[in-house]
Amino acid sequence: MARQEEMPDFIVGIDFGQTYTGVAWSNLATSTTQSIQDWPGLPPDSVETKAPTKIITTHDGAEPRWGFLCNLEDEYQGAGELREHFKIYLDQETIDSARKEGVKNVVGTTEEALKLITEYLRQIHQHIKFSIESQTGPWTEKKIEFLFSLPTTWTSFETTNRFNKAIVAAGFTSDNPAKHSAKLELTEAEAAAVYVATNPQVALRNKDIILICDAGGGTTDLGLIEVHDANPKQPLLKQVAAVKGVGVGSTMIDRAFEALVQRKLNAHPDAMLPKELAHKIAKGASFQSIKHNFGTRAATQEVYKLALDRLGLGISPQFEHLGLDITSGKMQFLRAEIQELFDIQIIAIIRQITQQLDWMQINRFSEQVNLLVLSGGLGGSQYVKTKIQEFYAEKPHPNAPNLSILKSQEPRLAVVKGLVLDRRQKLVSGTATLKTRIARASYGVLCRQPYNPAIHADAEIVTDTFKKKQKWALAQIDWLIVKGDTIDTSGAHERTFSRKLVPGDPNRIWRTMIVISHEDRKDLPRSYKHPGAFKLCEIESDLTGIGESEFELKNRKIWQGKKFYIATFSVKVIIAPADLRFELWFKGMRYNKGHDAITVQWDEVGAAVKPKMDGGSSWELDALPAVPEGVPELA
Repeated sequence: MARQEEMPDFIVGIDFGQTYTGVAWSNLATSTTQSIQDWPGLPPDSVETKAPTKIITTHDGAEPRWGFLCNLEDEYQGAGELREHFKIYLDQETIDSARKEGVKNVVGTTEEALKLITEYLRQIHQHIKFSIESQTGPWTEKKIEFLFSLPTTWTSFETTNRFNKAIVAAGFTSDNPAKHSAKLELTEAEAAAVYVATNPQVALRNKDIILICDAGGGTTDLGLIEVHDANPKQPLLKQVAAVKGVGVGSTMIDRAFEALVQRKLNAHPDAMLPKELAHKIAKGASFQSIKHNFGTRAATQEVYKLALDRLGLGISPQFEHLGLDITSGKMQFLRAEIQELFDIQIIAIIRQITQQLDWMQINRFSEQVNLLVLSGGLGGSQYVKTKIQEFYAEKPHPNAPNLSILKSQEPRLAVVKGLVLDRRQKLVSGTATLKTRIARASYGVLCRQPYNPAIHADAEIVTDTFKKKQKWALAQIDWLIVKGDTIDTSGAHERTFSRKLVPGDPNRIWRTMIVISHEDRKDLPRSYKHPGAFKLCEIESDLTGIGESEFELKNRKIWQGKKFYIATFSVKVIIAPADLRFELWFKGMRYNKGHDAITVQWDEVGAAVKPKMDGGSSWELDALPAVPEGVPELA
């Protein structure tokens, strides 16, 4: 349990989605978790669980409009440029792919996407403040934790670091930097799993294995979870396999429908309809309502009619065109046409589900997946649930022969409430709901190791300055964590290093390079000279203020050689889904003497920067072996 002075007053979860954004919060003085539903732009007495991830920027410096304030009529009348789906454009590769696919309104650069995200999140932060303060009073002096969910498709630290910049620039910590903190926390699949375990629709048992499928606007995230403790008041979960994500979601249905409409319009140019029609009708309220309710009994019909005069394009309600199936200003679509739009996405989701079940068959063949829980906007679709049920009823998987398929109680809020519930449990009980997770990559420290000719045949070798009999292999990698390893979410990975100092040397700042690899365990390189490992970041360990007397003196006798000191310290690495956090420890205590003991400078994942390979490289600390001298430490 957190000490009283560390306990926040509020935990605020933000699920920043490609199409919609949700917010939930909890007052630690009570036991409730509630969502914000009073979004600007809603009609009087209306509530919505999420706000659209849209923003209209203006060229005259006026305050942007966002969420429900962005209506199609304003956009058409030139009040500003409507921007949406900008969340996914934090990496250049996605921007380039979208352009090749002909996606409209793609941002030009990642910097442009960052500006849009920052401005949208600034509006979200301001409304969160308004909504919570209206119920609890001023919050500036309150201790508040803002927690953001992480899409599993964000596999690059470059992307998450950019998003962290947007969080800070949006003002989430600016009201009181000493008391307001903000960070990426759980992946969307992990957060949805926490919600399911805390709000089970069926009785869960210890060792049950659940497959979470969070299908939203732009991505579908999947995670295999084992129930460690089924107590819904304080559940504990273990991740079975690394979470997976794929670019499948409801926005793809919108794009496919827009393309369908455009093909029809192209086939009948004589209709002389506005060129924006396909885009407008796909984004219009009528089609969105059809999409959200498709598959329910009330919305089942053979023909759907969409009114064109409501799109703000000046189309008459009496407009007729036989070839386009437009009667009395309404364009008609067959149920089969709408169904095909869904089926393409559902096939992709089923493929991902089956891959997770295949992993179980290979790696944990004696165990079965008992439950598949669907969450997210698309995951909440009745049609999606029905088609997945039909598929696995007809073709049961060997590791899920009796698979039950359920929708989350609150499919659109499962992620954001799961964020809050997990953190709340950690603060109150001392143990997060998600007890362990599986590492999605390998992380190591660049160091020099005691030379061993059996494994360092191609390494650059140097002789120790103070111990002539000691040789070191340079540019070696000590792997802290290996992809696929189980990580305790409440623990840290520690490595101990040493530096040699001549008497009188004032330097207490040493650099360490952290490397990352996505190679399988058997292919991990031992050396930075070998392919497969890339510089992730460098950290500076600052032991300023520690005198020589606190270090170990060597060669006290003249006949032993030059005197020198050994400074031994530890770096603890906390590996979270979205970032690495570092702590400097000296003599068994965390070191922080009025300055930043650890400073991190990030590089792009996969950057080709190479360290110096000469014997005087300032990157390479001495790895202290946990086994007898001369044998390298194993990761």
